[in-house]
Amino acid sequence: MEWWKHGQLEELISECEAIQKRFKRSVKTKKQSDQKAFYRLMLQGQVKKALKIVNHANDIDGKHDITADIKKKLKEKHPKAAELKQSAIIDKLETKTERVIFESITQDDITSNTINSSGSGGPTQIDMDTWREMICSKSYGTHSKMLADEIAILAKRLATETIPHDCISTLLACRLPDWFH
Repeated sequence: MEWWKHGQLEELISECEAIQKRFKRSVKTKKQSDQKAFYRLMLQGQVKKALKIVNHANDIDGKHDITADIKKKLKEKHPKAAELKQSAIIDKLETKTERVIFESITQDDITSNTINSSGSGGPTQIDMDTWREMICSKSYGTHSKMLADEIAILAKRLATETIPHDCISTLLACRLPDWFH
């Protein structure tokens, strides 16, 4: 302020330019740091955490509403599946799997395996960190145990029963659900 009062504009401008140069460098460094963090998290399969870095930069957070534009872009990335070839379906397994192996799957197994798992969430953005929170957290009380129990029941059914392909086609195709198209 003294330079301004005394008309020392050259000194003032010089100082402002020095500050601007430092500011540009710190913005560039922040951007590079974010890029490295995003890359590292993606390699670790922590997609949700990586997306938070991108979302933070864009002031976007959480799950997006499905607008016509987003739906169009997702359809472009996830084209309709090819028609099922009956020759690809095995009517009967040649080896018999003993049901007893899978009957022992319990909610405790689901909980302990969830604690040690990691991975991304795909279109739902429900990654293993979120599953771990839902299944292992005591803050949900009995609901966490009920969810783990239902997952155990589903795992047993998938492993021991013949479930019609139409009922689990989306799961097997690893694509967006049929209602989306």
